[in-house]
Amino acid sequence: MTDADIRELVRHGATIEAIRRHRARHGGTLIAARAAIEALRWEFTQSSGPALSAFEAELDRLLRSNQKIQAIKRFREVHGVGLKEAKDAVDARAEALARRR
Repeated sequence: MTDADIRELVRHGATIEAIRRHRARHGGTLIAARAAIEALRWEFTQSSGPALSAFEAELDRLLRSNQKIQAIKRFREVHGVGLKEAKDAVDARAEALARRR
């Protein structure tokens, strides 16, 4: 399974399978794989044009303003996850955002 294959799974909405295959290919934790796949999903939504949710727009604004800690706090507040999970997700989003620039 290549990264291109994983991207295709994400593009077609097979998120769980994409996470499973990402872990098989790259190793790491389930949370890290989920964050990576969420970043890919976000990339696809950006390229296909749907509007961002208010929360996603807020995260992007915080990240562009170099307020990563605030973004992590907000992510935890909205999703009710732990610090590590929130940090992984925000890091993945920041990386995807940087690639879009």
